[in-house]
Amino acid sequence: MNICQVVPYFPYREHISGQHVECGYHVGGVERHVYHISRELSQRGHNVTIITTKSPNHDKLSEIEDFNVQRVPITLRIFNSHVPFRVVKYFDTCQYDIIHAHTPVPAIADLAALRNIAKKCPFVLTYHNDITKGGIFGSIISTIYNMTIGKFLLQHSDIIISTTKTYAINSKQLCKYLQKIKVIPNGVDDKVFNPKLDGSRVREKYGLKEDCKIVLFVGRLDYYKGCEYLVEAFSIVVKRMKNVHLILVGSGPLERRLREIANELNIADDISFAGYVKDEDLPYYYAACDVFVLPSISLYEGFGIVQLEAMACGKPVITTTLPGVREVDVEGVATVHIPPKNKQKLAEAIIKILKDDDLATRLGKNGRELIVKKYSWSKVAKAIEQVYLEVVRGC
Repeated sequence: MNICQVVPYFPYREHISGQHVECGYHVGGVERHVYHISRELSQRGHNVTIITTKSPNHDKLSEIEDFNVQRVPITLRIFNSHVPFRVVKYFDTCQYDIIHAHTPVPAIADLAALRNIAKKCPFVLTYHNDITKGGIFGSIISTIYNMTIGKFLLQHSDIIISTTKTYAINSKQLCKYLQKIKVIPNGVDDKVFNPKLDGSRVREKYGLKEDCKIVLFVGRLDYYKGCEYLVEAFSIVVKRMKNVHLILVGSGPLERRLREIANELNIADDISFAGYVKDEDLPYYYAACDVFVLPSISLYEGFGIVQLEAMACGKPVITTTLPGVREVDVEGVATVHIPPKNKQKLAEAIIKILKDDDLATRLGKNGRELIVKKYSWSKVAKAIEQVYLEVVRGC
């Protein structure tokens, strides 16, 4: 099949090789998701084209050559959404057997759906999470979008993929279109992230001895990730345990406030802000840790790929009971689930795992088995391929 993936941003070769690339062009979980499924689909014999936007530093970056990548200039920016109006003019839907667009960043998926009205090429949408913005003005803009353009996008999608069933049911937008929903999870590279990695290089970097217990967070330091509650919970852990350290991997608008909280609680020396970590180094951070924590507090967190990475490395995981996030390990064979925004419960869960080696080992082993069984990229791509075939045959 000739497949077109439509995504707001898409990695350059520098992103994939793990180099630090400039701010202002976001390549995160959704963008890497599209890269991995496109690579798998290409290996399965399909012709894959990527329609996306250009980085402001496009001329200084190297293009991925695994498939045809077409980048259009950014015409307008609204909040953190880049609007490439040229998609409407230059996007020729007649070239493809199927179009697969991705949200949550608005604009490009909507423009692709608008361009597709006349041709009516089979159209699949992966709805990674709801579109919400902070503040009064942001809330108003989000509401208007969801009632108008966002509604149009969902109505004109033949199939909508949600990464979990519970997220689709609890989403204010998706719950209206459950008859269109197919559930296909995110995936992880279970060869790159594996239990055999040696994390000693990370311990050496931060001056942490082998007997020091490491708590790890990986992700954007933003409000919806719940890192304030993690830092506050960690202050409880420090009072009840010796020789324990928290490493926060990532950057974001909340970093300054998190540092302030750490200073106010007198635990600044017990926390390391790792900032940006290269892709090639990230697996070793998981290998070094004793427990991984994803303390998300908002439905803006629709899945949490980082918990897959931790499980793939054989590490016990603590997450919140948010719909979507919890469904990754709904039976709790590898995960301890705690209520969002509950620092006391979070602290107790961290302490329980750190003090019980048998429990930590069992959770880590179960997590690795769960990844191999359900979350490899090859399995995810195969499921998406089946959706494509179903849509094409039905149109």
